Formats: sequence, structure tokens, C-alpha cells
Amino acid sequence: MHNNEAICSKLEVLLEYYQELDGMTDEVSLEQYKKQIVLKRAIEREIQLIVECATDINNMILKHLGKGPPKDYFNSFIDLAEVGAIDVQFALEIAASTGLRNILVHEYQTIDDDIVYSAITAVKTQYLRYISEVSSYLGCR
Repeated sequence: MHNNEAICSKLEVLLEYYQELDGMTDEVSLEQYKKQIVLKRAIEREIQLIVECATDINNMILKHLGKGPPKDYFNSFIDLAEVGAIDVQFALEIAASTGLRNILVHEYQTIDDDIVYSAITAVKTQYLRYISEVSSYLGCR
């Protein structure tokens, strides 16, 4: 893709969010997570920011390619796979993180600390791969 400086800049913001999450979750036990309310809220917010930033990137790429807007956050990853930016199977895996984001933001249900804590590793693994694949697709430095 050509002329994608703005998208690459947004990808750098996502990398910063990822590094913040990685730093605050390094060696944090479930017990610590549950007891330290400020840390817990910071981790929840960081996950929210990561998912929202990635979906913004998805939308920017799709718009740049002349595609219509996806119908929701989940489908932005599917649509990104359809244009070849990320692997289809991976798109299905990472798209599931949008459900966690919705729970955190809208509190559709009581936030289960065990579920959020157990999702941290998946979020970190998936979004590190996302950053790598999208950066490669865009030709970001």
C-alpha cells in the first residue's frame, strides 16, 4: 500500500498501548490482579484502547482501499482478512477480542476478573502478531 503514513503512525500508537499492557502485566498474578483495583482498571482500559486502536487501523486501511465501513468492530477484522492484510483464521481469533472490549466498555454483564485476567495472554499474543502482520502489509518501518 502506498501513502499510508497516517496508518503507520496509528500503528505506532497501538505498539505503545501494547508495550504499556505488557509492562503492567509482566509477572502479575491473578491474586494481585484482583486485589489491586487501580492496576485492574488500568489493565482493563489498556485492553479497551488496544482493541479500539486496532479497529481504527482496520477502518483506515479499508477506507484507503475504497471499501465501505464494516458493520461492527468484529467484522472490521474479517474485512481486513478479505483484503489480504491478515490471515483469515487469525482474523477470526483476534476478532473475538472485540467481545471482551464490549463487556469492559458497556458492562453488558458483571466483569469477571478471572475471564479478563485469563484473556491478557491472548490479547498480548494476538496483538503483537497483528502489529507485525499489519506493519508488514503496510510497509511501515
